[in-house]
Amino acid sequence: MKIMRYSRKGEKASQARLGVLVGNDVIADLRAGYARYLIDEIGNAKGRELAAIFLPAYIAQFLHAGAPAWEALAEAYGWLSDLVKSEPDALGLTGHELFLPLAECRLYAPVRGSKIIGIGRNYPNYTKHDGKAAGLVPAGFIKVPSCIVGPGRDIFKPRATQQLDCETELAIVIGRQCKNVPEEKAYDVIAGYTILNDVTARDVGKLERQAGHMLLAKAFDTFAPMGPWLVTKVEIPDPMNLRITTRVNGELRQEGSTSEMIWSIPKLVSYISQMTLMPGDIISTGSPGGGALTRPEWYLNAGDVIECEVEKIGMLMNAVVDEPKA
Repeated sequence: MKIMRYSRKGEKASQARLGVLVGNDVIADLRAGYARYLIDEIGNAKGRELAAIFLPAYIAQFLHAGAPAWEALAEAYGWLSDLVKSEPDALGLTGHELFLPLAECRLYAPVRGSKIIGIGRNYPNYTKHDGKAAGLVPAGFIKVPSCIVGPGRDIFKPRATQQLDCETELAIVIGRQCKNVPEEKAYDVIAGYTILNDVTARDVGKLERQAGHMLLAKAFDTFAPMGPWLVTKVEIPDPMNLRITTRVNGELRQEGSTSEMIWSIPKLVSYISQMTLMPGDIISTGSPGGGALTRPEWYLNAGDVIECEVEKIGMLMNAVVDEPKA
């Protein structure tokens, strides 16, 4: 399943809701659909209340609800997948459409968890570019929730940088609270996967490393575009074999496969879960290298359009603009 936060184009962001892709590029309203299913099909008079609890507007809230929410999702998805074939103009209990074409919808970042853990130098080509060997532990860093923007939103180029770079990465979405997860249990705590564009101000990072640590270079506002949706883990049984590409203005900038990772998904989850991970937390697994690290003329400027693609997930597109003046 592909789960997303969406609204009809022109609606306010406060009207965004939880949806699932059904049929041919059609989004179904999960909460409204489940409410109608419970009342009309099951005869449960508390359908609206139960739908609001188990299929809320935010995916992180959904994940916090645990197993009952997943059961509700499965029921709603099965019913809506059948309904869209027989009644594509179906309405919810309040009279609005249950189904909208994807082209008429605005998508939002699928999750906004408590933290984003990025991983650097996790591909052999990347270590060749920066001249550093892989360490004894994963090279991790933190991005903050204010970095997150959704599909189609602008990436702000801060005035502080002239060396803005991007990297397409497979992002793991944690499904439940966990700590000290053994490698063999790592996939048990994963809800699914999405795409994250790890935007970096390389020149700012160089200055910060001279001071001892890196902070703003990875954490400026809009430096973690994410989306377009969350793909549940059952849809991707082998996440360690996915093609990754980055294009800027249609030109190929990065290409690789998750099969090349130095630190595998189970190893990353096991290592990082030495701190408590919460539902909706993100682990971004690193980039295959390339980009402006190898071609300095590829640093990003206002007007550039970035396409981040991961096999079996889809494509995340964002444009670069100069940071607005205060």
